[in-house]
Amino acid sequence: MTTGSGPMASNLYLVRSGPAWVMVDCGWAGSAEPVRAAVEKILGPGNAPAAILLTHIHPDHSGAAGTLARLWGIPVFVHQAELPMAAGRYIPEFSMPLDRWFIARFLWSLPARARRRIEAAGDITDVVQSLPADGKVPGLPEWAAVPTPGHTAGHVAYWRSSDGVLITGDAVVTVNLNSIGGILFGVPDLSGPPRYTTWNWKLSKDSAARLAELGPRLLAPGHGPPLAMGVVPRLRALAAGERAQRVPLRRRIAGGPEAA
Repeated sequence: MTTGSGPMASNLYLVRSGPAWVMVDCGWAGSAEPVRAAVEKILGPGNAPAAILLTHIHPDHSGAAGTLARLWGIPVFVHQAELPMAAGRYIPEFSMPLDRWFIARFLWSLPARARRRIEAAGDITDVVQSLPADGKVPGLPEWAAVPTPGHTAGHVAYWRSSDGVLITGDAVVTVNLNSIGGILFGVPDLSGPPRYTTWNWKLSKDSAARLAELGPRLLAPGHGPPLAMGVVPRLRALAAGERAQRVPLRRRIAGGPEAA
């Protein structure tokens, strides 16, 4: 499913394992009610996923996590290195350029009471848990959590080796949010995460190379449409900074069906 629109759109996924379902990412805070309604339409009234798995804690991927987890009475899982972000506070050592340029300055310009309200709204410490250190994924025994730090310190991708499905979050996306065409028009293009919201750019490139080594056959990103053609060569080209092999993605995807 896709929540939001235009450059603010982000993807979330419902994944089934046997009779149970889990949700990977959950969209913006304002998407909580539409997501709940869509999930119950799929699973049936009163039914819910067994857990929410986050690729990382950014508001376009985790904003609805607290509301949905409390409503459904389920846990939220993140990588252990992501746990400091769960309190909703600005932490300088985990900040990204947008934090330093704008968000931190804006927060500190507010009265203390207003700042505490904003932080409390993003606090998910009451529902969040750490993913197992061995890479196993709660509720999805056939999947593995693959550390992909860079966009955030504790970013993970979710990998199913049996059929090569890879849910990448923002480690790799299929719309270039570092370009005007990608931001304004959503032009399909395999890309790393937005630089202005990325904690460590070098680590993010290393993570793209790590994902290529897995040999995925279907890439399900946090932004942009799924990709199932030439995934590994394009990932390798992206990690190496080779632009030429990525250009055909525009022709391959353009005109194809949009993510549901």
